Amino acid sequence: MRTQLLESFRTKHVTQNIHLPLLLHDFFEAVPEYDALVRAGATEFVDETPSLAERFRYFLGMDGLKFRLAYTEQIGAAFLGWCQGWAVNTMIDPSVTGETHVDGPVTTYVTNTPVGQIVSKHKVSSISHCSYGIERPIKTLDDLKVLRYITEATQHAPNNDMAPELLAAIGEAGFFTGGGFSCPFHELLYMFEATDLLMMTFDMPQDVLDMIELLHAKNTEMVEILAGSPFEVFDHETTWDVRQISPAIHSQYYVPYQKDYNDIFHAAGKLTFDHVSGQDISGIIEGIEATEMDIIYGLHLGEENVDEAADLVKRWDGRIVGITGPDPDYLRRMTGEQVSRLCGAFLGKLGDQKVIMGSSDAMVPFTSAANLRAETDALNAAN
Repeated sequence: MRTQLLESFRTKHVTQNIHLPLLLHDFFEAVPEYDALVRAGATEFVDETPSLAERFRYFLGMDGLKFRLAYTEQIGAAFLGWCQGWAVNTMIDPSVTGETHVDGPVTTYVTNTPVGQIVSKHKVSSISHCSYGIERPIKTLDDLKVLRYITEATQHAPNNDMAPELLAAIGEAGFFTGGGFSCPFHELLYMFEATDLLMMTFDMPQDVLDMIELLHAKNTEMVEILAGSPFEVFDHETTWDVRQISPAIHSQYYVPYQKDYNDIFHAAGKLTFDHVSGQDISGIIEGIEATEMDIIYGLHLGEENVDEAADLVKRWDGRIVGITGPDPDYLRRMTGEQVSRLCGAFLGKLGDQKVIMGSSDAMVPFTSAANLRAETDALNAAN
């Protein structure tokens, strides 16, 4: 499937229906066979659950990859190794030090520098198995100065050591996306509380703009390294902010930066990918098109918007590969028959046009393999 997928991404025209689900560590941790394997090799536990570090170590390791590949084959889908195409070493000056403190489900991260420290906290949900931020690191102008010091103290270098083994393991099953960068405003949006960033942008615009340009310079260094790696598709990890920003902010602070990075990748013959997390992108469609992105994943498909979803995929044929699919919650709660009916209704609107489908966001834990297989079967039936 890898060859077909990459050819579709290059031509922006899909010639065969393919299922490309986004399955991350929290999804697999709810699969009993996978969970048993994680626990068997874990040495660090939090409340009888392998620590987040242990779970990521297994997920990103070769044993975890083999399980994921086998599961994806079982449901008849192509494999998407989201942001696992690591090809960069990041080095930080020794004057920057870090501390990690674990207190049950809460992990506190402290970064110390000669100009001050920043603190952030994450909490692991016992229901979703995901960690989420409960305290952002940047709250004041002094914190922004600390971030500037850390950014200036950070250097990047190529590291393609794992690439041959990863690419050999995946073979024709699918592809990895490389990651580690996103446009500066997006990065700041997740370092601040959104309202704090917007207020500082109004009150102290030059400080924020200077930080944006520094982050852009560092991102450009990283993108140039990634573009020289053996991986072929690179994920911006950016356009899931739509509900927090206006079309004007997207136009001014997202489009030019994403376009810069895409130009570097395209000059090296690489492909670019972004994820919209099932959000309403109607106000930024022209902006997305202006970035010259190759693939947009996570377009919302629901019973209420079948026509609109089909219209967007048709609009982008030959220009962008739009990958849509049911919401993860829908795939988790509904029956296989309902999943099949929704996918069939969407595919019926496309006529002879073929499509790559997944879901509007990462699959949630406890989604049945039967429901995922129902999406594959609907796609195959329309081939």
